[in-house]
Amino acid sequence: MADPGTPAGGGELRDAATLALLRTSGSELQVLLLGRPASASFAPRTQVFPGGSVDMSDRDPRWRLLLDRQAERDWDVRAGLAVRVAAIRETYEECGILLAGDSQGQLCNAQQLAELEPTRSRLRHGEPALLLSALASFQLRPAVDEIAFCAHWVTPEGLPRRFDTRFFVAASPAGQEPSGDALGEHVSLRWVAPAQALAEGLRGDCQLLPPTRAVLAWLARSTCVEDVLERARRDLVDTMRPRLEDVTSARYPGLDLSTLHGD
Repeated sequence: MADPGTPAGGGELRDAATLALLRTSGSELQVLLLGRPASASFAPRTQVFPGGSVDMSDRDPRWRLLLDRQAERDWDVRAGLAVRVAAIRETYEECGILLAGDSQGQLCNAQQLAELEPTRSRLRHGEPALLLSALASFQLRPAVDEIAFCAHWVTPEGLPRRFDTRFFVAASPAGQEPSGDALGEHVSLRWVAPAQALAEGLRGDCQLLPPTRAVLAWLARSTCVEDVLERARRDLVDTMRPRLEDVTSARYPGLDLSTLHGD
């Protein structure tokens, strides 16, 4: 018998991936946050990391032909190739930063990014499968080993939109700058210290979903990108499965629960 205090049912659980891009500015660790518009169907007016649902194209077996299979032996089984590809693809779609490189590990340069811009436009217009062929044509591969698994959150039962989300961290590639989303999926982007973003959330100056808040708190324990990546690759990741009654504005100040429901 179900716990009468726990809402039954809810939406189908969908795999998702999120990537927190990091840089060190002076002596300060900063993370890239995107602002979602008021019109967003999910989590409007919130500050988020780039990310989204895992697409069928992210599971295409041809991705493995581009990669060194040895690296996969060290991955957490919850954060395998498809979710890593999704994290890289969504980040590229949403903010124009592409974690991809050649067979020697050299990340893509400004000229390659410029030539790939039409691909990014088509990705944003609903052609996610295009990324695989585009990277292959430039002899590039997704830099899946440059991103480190750091958190795993499952949306509470009882909500109509539920995600099984893996969070990753990565150093933002040198020479690449984030650019906005012309389709309006996000209305702002900024580099901010994790502690500052947390303080803004507590004051109600911005809205942060519970997983975002938790990852920011974890990031705030470090002062440089290298330390974050070392911790992510060393520490075990617990799967967080909060109950709906735990996700309230009382426990998470500044969070409007209705933002989790969408349209």
